[in-house]
Amino acid sequence: MKKIIATGAILLLIGGGAQALHAEEAQLKTQVCDWALSGYIGVASFDDEDKPDPYQAGLTHEMSSDEAYTVGFIVSKYYNDFSFNLGVEFIQEATVHDEEDYELAQHSHIPVSLGVNYHFNTSLFDPYIGAGVGYSFNDSSESEFINGQGMEMEMDDSVFYYLTAGVEYPLSDTYALFLAGQYVIGDADVTGAIQTPKGTIVLEDESSLDRYEVNLGLKYFF
Repeated sequence: MKKIIATGAILLLIGGGAQALHAEEAQLKTQVCDWALSGYIGVASFDDEDKPDPYQAGLTHEMSSDEAYTVGFIVSKYYNDFSFNLGVEFIQEATVHDEEDYELAQHSHIPVSLGVNYHFNTSLFDPYIGAGVGYSFNDSSESEFINGQGMEMEMDDSVFYYLTAGVEYPLSDTYALFLAGQYVIGDADVTGAIQTPKGTIVLEDESSLDRYEVNLGLKYFF
């Protein structure tokens, strides 16, 4: 249901933006203010994934992460109807559960991204769409339940890609509120080991960091 709602919201924003007409007032703003600084808060919802059981061949478990709060900052350079954006974000620690609701691990992230947005300037709202690429500094730790089974895991840093759509509402010549949806695509290598009576078993896996984000923020033009 979360995916359907988020996808529908993004499609509505894109559809509304594609039909919008350019307004002289908004065009003047982007000509005078070439740069912008944004700050935002939001929520990230990670996709579920199936993982093989390390002890029983052929058995899989459904892994799900709790939703996590996001805080981020973006520096933007405008050129005509385009903005080129450098962003940094902090995603708070999220707990991973299996289908039996056992806590397995925690993970947090600091993504740094570069992207470009196309703005459909209108007389009231300014919709936009965009895409980008980034690098995520990932941190993870095992739960007591997993440590008790002699297992240790570590998540590597990773590359990701994203699609975004949003809408801005100008408050004045220099400030605007914005609401943005974003879908992030990326995987991270996970390495670890299990201590067994027969010795140490080395584990190598890949964990999905695909997620939806909804962010609300304030933009300052200068």
